[in-house]
Amino acid sequence: MIKEKPNLITNELINLLRQLDNDTFLHGMRVGEMLYKFSRYLNLSLHQSNQLQLIGYIHDIGKLYIPKSIISKRGPLTDQEWNIMKIHAFIGFNLLKDILNQKEILNAVRYHHENIDGTGYEGLIGEQVDFYSRLVRIVDSFDALTNDRCYQNKCSIERALKKIQKLSGAVYDKELVNEFTKFIFKNHLLC
Repeated sequence: MIKEKPNLITNELINLLRQLDNDTFLHGMRVGEMLYKFSRYLNLSLHQSNQLQLIGYIHDIGKLYIPKSIISKRGPLTDQEWNIMKIHAFIGFNLLKDILNQKEILNAVRYHHENIDGTGYEGLIGEQVDFYSRLVRIVDSFDALTNDRCYQNKCSIERALKKIQKLSGAVYDKELVNEFTKFIFKNHLLC
């Protein structure tokens, strides 16, 4: 639940995602809720937490323009399908830029698949990847790993954390991964 009252356009976007694909919609809801909780754990302001929650809800909005056959494909994507899927972040940015006037939200939607080492969708490296995008990158991956997706079976929380920790400093921000691990332990998500 968004803690600040969302505008009508935001609700419409979320509803469009629900209609697109239930798995994508549920993923976004989980990412939004976890981003909110993680940001509160990090002692970010309520405004920042609300922004991050909204980002989680709509970070995959660009998938509205990706063929449903690719979105819901069982098993691995072909190289051509993968190249189409990878543009969803840029499409989402373009879709939202005339609707939302919040640079932090727009950047996180566009750059949530950027890696610290420059191997992400657009090749940003290090500090070029903004703070919100770094947060979303971790939480988005964690949720994708710990929930069944049409292209993969879920893994345990422990295994997901190990995968993320292994890529810490390359794909993910090392300090944020350390904080995220503590957050998971503190919230008893890991037994």
